[in-house]
Amino acid sequence: MYPVNTQFNPKHLTPEQVAERLGVKTSTVYAWISRGEIQAFKFDRRRYISEEQMHNFQQHRGGGDYVDYRYANGPVK
Repeated sequence: MYPVNTQFNPKHLTPEQVAERLGVKTSTVYAWISRGEIQAFKFDRRRYISEEQMHNFQQHRGGGDYVDYRYANGPVK
């Protein structure tokens, strides 16, 4: 369940904005949210990510390129 925030802050980012900043597809951001890799909250049926949440995600995943091998068809040769 996503935390519900009753006070919206216009500085919060949409998944689309986060995807643009990180150079990934929006669907990737939604996958990160659903797997709990990046925290998001719900306001009026939409998900939002604060600057702090995005910063925490970036620190957690490290400075390198993000590669998710969970959906790969086998080992990379």
